[in-house]
Amino acid sequence: MKRFALVWKPEAAQLADEVRARLEQLGLEMEAQMEACDALIAIGGDGTILEAARVALPHGKPVLGINAGRLGFLAGLERRELAQLQRLAADDYELEHRMLLRAEVWQGERRVAEGLCLNDAVVARHGVSHTVEVQVDCGDEVIAYRGDGVIFATPTGSTAYNFAAGGPVVEAKIESILLTPVCNHRLFTRTIVFSESTQFSVEINSHGLALNIDAQPPVALEPGQRVTICRAECKAAFIRLKPGGFLQILNEKMGGRI
Repeated sequence: MKRFALVWKPEAAQLADEVRARLEQLGLEMEAQMEACDALIAIGGDGTILEAARVALPHGKPVLGINAGRLGFLAGLERRELAQLQRLAADDYELEHRMLLRAEVWQGERRVAEGLCLNDAVVARHGVSHTVEVQVDCGDEVIAYRGDGVIFATPTGSTAYNFAAGGPVVEAKIESILLTPVCNHRLFTRTIVFSESTQFSVEINSHGLALNIDAQPPVALEPGQRVTICRAECKAAFIRLKPGGFLQILNEKMGGRI
């Protein structure tokens, strides 16, 4: 890899300058166009890296995340590890492919919205203060939840909203789909881990619900619509420059609390 595009948030501008300077010292080139670069470097928190992955995906480009936020579960490097960038010049890196979910909103036979999820797709209450009923068709049976909504998470997203809602952390290489209720007003509040081939459907029977895809602006849902969730055919690619297994990374991000 010799050519890189950089993206960053304004608050990470100083770190972006440091990264650019190091890449130039290594004889690597900066590109403004996605078509011309070999990879995209995203400097910021998980939100910035998620956004970069969405930009890179249609072009088939991998992403290297450099953490300038808090946890940075998607980041391949911390700001103190910029010396590792020399591995890019030496082509000494690994590509890690992460499964995605495809979320679609249907009005009868017409698809009215769609999106790819690296972390999660969430069907949750929107603009109302009361609990909502969400019935999830898992193919074999229907599970009814009443609360704030439900999370459909990838293993990558298991450390995001799913984790905050009490769901388990799943190693990214174990391809699966996690169904986690949010503030369920019933006795069963546990996450269910499904096969990656499971296809889900949620019938929208009332107002006050929305679909959120990777924390993007919500898509308001109307009665009579249907939300479908399944594994996407494509995958996102991330660059890994340093050694470290799943538990080591998790331990670092959680501050040694596991």
